Amino acid sequence: MDFKYLKNSNKSPKETQQLYINNFRRRFTAYLRQGIGLACDVYPTKSGEAVIAFTIGEGIQNEDTFHSKSNNLGFALKNVKQSAFSGNIENIKFSGTNVILENNKIIFIKDATRQEWTDSAVKNDLKKIFSHMEPNQ
Repeated sequence: MDFKYLKNSNKSPKETQQLYINNFRRRFTAYLRQGIGLACDVYPTKSGEAVIAFTIGEGIQNEDTFHSKSNNLGFALKNVKQSAFSGNIENIKFSGTNVILENNKIIFIKDATRQEWTDSAVKNDLKKIFSHMEPNQ
């Protein structure tokens, strides 16, 4: 299977997604007080896209769970507890990175293009969330 974001890369989709998660967690923790954890649920698709749901909270373990692959992002999103989308969402189309902020969750809906999974993408995603804040020193 040809994954668009893997051109010129020898990483599998799961490895690329894990690298994004590791980079996000590393950069995001600079904004958190001590004792706050960041768990991640990954809902990948067969074409390399994914819904990445981070749960933030006190006492939460920093762990990652990869769920079964879905046919597309709409099906993957149906598996995520969120209130931004409802009804028949199986055929919703997404491109780039879309962000949902709910309660103690940050949910990213990411397409399969390589630039959405880089460390630069992590920095851009954090700017969207923390445009008015500076990391803890």
